[in-house]
Amino acid sequence: MANLTIKIAEETLRSAIENLDKRVQLLSVNDIKKKDMYRVSLLKDGRSGSADISKEVIKTFLAGEGKGQGLRKALGKAVSRLSINYRT
Repeated sequence: MANLTIKIAEETLRSAIENLDKRVQLLSVNDIKKKDMYRVSLLKDGRSGSADISKEVIKTFLAGEGKGQGLRKALGKAVSRLSINYRT
């Protein structure tokens, strides 16, 4: 696979998040140079949060290896953390 850009990562993450929970929106994807990760900002029910997702997890998902279990697991944790932290 060629270089992973923020635009490709954003499109991939947006579709994966939509499959997990339709109420969650992807606000931004930012590159963290030191850790070789992306910081993903999410919004759900007016509450925001962020998670760090490894670039390798996204590359593995795009390559079709492992059926995307790693990406779904990482995003699922971020989405559930948003739900649990802000439950009323």
